[in-house]
Amino acid sequence: MVRNPVTSPLFFYLIWFVAGLLLCGLLTMRVLDQGYMADIGIDRWRTALVAAADASAFRELFAVSFPPLALSADLLVGLLPGTAGVPLPLLVNVLAGATAAALWAGLLQGAGYGRLPAGLIALALLAQPPLQQVVASGSGGILGVLAFSLLVPAAIRMRHSGDVNAMAMVGVALALMMFSAASGVYMMLALLPFMVVLAPSGMVSRSPLGVLLVLLFPGCFTLAGYLYINWIFGGSAFAFAAGVDAVIRGAAANIGAHPWLLGWGHTVPGSLLAGAVMALLSLPLLPVALGRVMDRQARFTLLMLALAVLAAIAIGSLTRYLDHPSRLLVYLLPLGVVALVAAGPARLPVSLALLLALVSLAGGWLVQGYEPAPVADNWRQAMAGQNVAQMQTLDDAAFGRLLRNTGDIALDADASGMLVPGRGEADGLVLTSTDRLKADMVVGHISTEYVALQDPGSPRGERDRISQAFSTLWRDGPVGGTLVASRGAWRLWRMPDQSKAVRNGESRGGQGP
Repeated sequence: MVRNPVTSPLFFYLIWFVAGLLLCGLLTMRVLDQGYMADIGIDRWRTALVAAADASAFRELFAVSFPPLALSADLLVGLLPGTAGVPLPLLVNVLAGATAAALWAGLLQGAGYGRLPAGLIALALLAQPPLQQVVASGSGGILGVLAFSLLVPAAIRMRHSGDVNAMAMVGVALALMMFSAASGVYMMLALLPFMVVLAPSGMVSRSPLGVLLVLLFPGCFTLAGYLYINWIFGGSAFAFAAGVDAVIRGAAANIGAHPWLLGWGHTVPGSLLAGAVMALLSLPLLPVALGRVMDRQARFTLLMLALAVLAAIAIGSLTRYLDHPSRLLVYLLPLGVVALVAAGPARLPVSLALLLALVSLAGGWLVQGYEPAPVADNWRQAMAGQNVAQMQTLDDAAFGRLLRNTGDIALDADASGMLVPGRGEADGLVLTSTDRLKADMVVGHISTEYVALQDPGSPRGERDRISQAFSTLWRDGPVGGTLVASRGAWRLWRMPDQSKAVRNGESRGGQGP
């Protein structure tokens, strides 16, 4: 018997993957057209381009960059044809969002919600404003949500029967969450005590160490390796968290710009109370579905995991990482999907489920707009059609375009913003991670044909290692050198011919921008 391809499971997943791809892609393109680009997405894009172009930079960046799983995904997607000039983090996030839509639709269809309603409910949940802001910002949060979507069904199976395979899946999902996004780290920390509660009591009483070993081994093993690599290449096991603007620190570097941390998030009781109210408002589908789940073990598991999300909000607020609860409330979406699956269409009709999913869109927009973080506020303005482009970002990108046909340029990429993405590639750049430029900075003599640096008195120029090592170079230039280009705080100097002779033992021509 030949199966109709239209009714095959593969076609079902493919159609809703494409639908999710279009949804995420169109919404992301809308805000990009209005100049929206979050710093975390810019940093991720620049890191991927630099790591792909320079072996020494790859070793150091892959070792100390966080989250490493997001960087790995960016590098892999960057190998695909046609991705030149495409924001790699956003492309990865859009693909992850489409995968989540297909996965959620498959779970719902398997529970009996029907092919079309299952896909529509999945798309409505995928369109949640906080989740779409995560996708467009370039953070790895959507990868964490995708990993959590694997954890939730496995946790229910683990609670039911103590299935070792389910426990292994929970452990793998925890590890994936931890290395997908900073928000995943806080979720993982909050989940640890709940994992012990969710394991079958008989199994915990017989072998508590064995339970913890199965659940935590994937995460602990990969974490130990990651910390060791940080120690080797970064000089410290926690090199990935050393900078004040490290991703893992979140909003801690600029608390005053985040109303949440100055208000409800300032205390643990306040963060728990406000987080609970926001959870109910942003996803009313979840409590309604939970109330109709007849399976006690499934209901208990979902409730514990929902409480873990609130605990993560409290932990993130206490450590001053969390700029707004909506960053972690997106982890409730897989719980909503699985709650619908556990309830089934017999107790929660398709029409009501779809209505609640649509109402959740309005709730998510409302919650996101309450004391919003600056990055979320910019996204909301961009969605409303307002241009939110930052002048510094425009200057960086424009200066990068000026350097497209120029090579042998000394540059501190870590403090360059959109310059490398604007240039389109990092080939031809001599970075501060290379032995050559490190030696130049030690001897006080730049051997490259060009040097690009920022005003050492500007906020970002204070972190530009070349500008700080050669404090007068930006203003006065090298003796005998030529100012080739200038944009904003950036200047490109061509070094004098004698510096090239010192470098190569002979004069070597170069193409200017």
